[in-house]
Amino acid sequence: MSGTAAEKPAGRCLVLGYDGSDAARRAASWAVSDLPPNGRLVLVRAGRPLHIPPSPLSTAEERAQVGHAMFDELLLDGEESLLDVQLTTEVSDEDPVTALLEAAQRHGAHAIVLGCEHHSRLRRALGVVTTELLQRSPVPVISVPAGVSS
Repeated sequence: MSGTAAEKPAGRCLVLGYDGSDAARRAASWAVSDLPPNGRLVLVRAGRPLHIPPSPLSTAEERAQVGHAMFDELLLDGEESLLDVQLTTEVSDEDPVTALLEAAQRHGAHAIVLGCEHHSRLRRALGVVTTELLQRSPVPVISVPAGVSS
């Protein structure tokens, strides 16, 4: 699904799930390279895990601060190309699937992008965000594997 910027739809919007991992950074780099010059990238950080209530050891405000700090780190240490697209950051106190689906709907996203990580059998049994998004998302879900570079 790659092509030149002239072939990509104008104003294309991608929503990206960001958790600070190397996989999420790779996905962000890929998303920026896939967007046309006037494209929009919405970075979404979910404040709680999938299928688990929020930790009683932190407040929603503290989880939001952590999320904003992750975005700051990405923009300071990440690739400069992130500054070449219209960028929006959102921190949600929802689980990742809910946060990404709501952001995709709110921003009229063309796709949801995630980094791909290897998961243990236990983790897969408890639920993986990508699997649940593939079942529930009304827009395409793009999983960027480890070997892909921008």
